[in-house]
Amino acid sequence: MTVTLPPALDALLARKMASGMYEDEGEVVREALRQKEFRESSLDLLRQETILGFDQLDHDDAVEMDRDTFMNHFRNRRLCA
Repeated sequence: MTVTLPPALDALLARKMASGMYEDEGEVVREALRQKEFRESSLDLLRQETILGFDQLDHDDAVEMDRDTFMNHFRNRRLCA
């Protein structure tokens, strides 16, 4: 597979390679795709939680959580997904 990158991404790829953390360009791309997939699945789960929360509000069945409690709940749901 051959991929043509715009100059800014090509420079980023070169910086990642120069860091010594990656053995080849493919490893950089694979890591980027894994990170993108993780972020997208996290956003999907957050959307589901938002829909659930609004549904609970509509039915007066909401559970109040502070930020830390919600983040722990979200992380636990993310690990189980």
